[in-house]
Amino acid sequence: MAYLVKISTFISRLCQLIGGISLIIIVLTTMLDVTARYIFKLTGGEFGFTVKGSVEIVSYFMLFALLAAFAAFVERSQIIVDVFTQKMPKSIKGYMMGVFMLGFFIIGIVFAWGLFESAVDAIEFGKVTQDLRVSMMPIYLVSAFLSALLAIRSLIESINIFKTGEFFDAEETGA
Repeated sequence: MAYLVKISTFISRLCQLIGGISLIIIVLTTMLDVTARYIFKLTGGEFGFTVKGSVEIVSYFMLFALLAAFAAFVERSQIIVDVFTQKMPKSIKGYMMGVFMLGFFIIGIVFAWGLFESAVDAIEFGKVTQDLRVSMMPIYLVSAFLSALLAIRSLIESINIFKTGEFFDAEETGA
């Protein structure tokens, strides 16, 4: 069991790194684009540098950041409704959380499979992004990889909850 927890922790940290890098790229792209547009405006159009495809860059890296964050913090992803759960015994809440984790496992598998098929289709049919004309295959593959990490972490966390009865409880931590 300890080995599975270590794997889950490693995947979580990897996803936090991927999500963090994605957010940095989003911020830098936005800052560069805004600065370039402002300089363009100040120079009356003489400085013609713009960031081509900045909206695409931001949107695809936002996809990566969201998928990575979901995989990194899946054990904390449930919204607790106090009205329904405050009087429940911890064992029942744990069982419910384990079932939710299995649901996220299924969602991760479905996402990973669908995105992998989209990557294969992108190669076969030459699908490219609209502005940058970059192949969609690596975008789909990174998304499929992050979805697979979500599935793996969800399964590990579910096994851990069912075996130990321990889970992240926002009601107890005050989060």
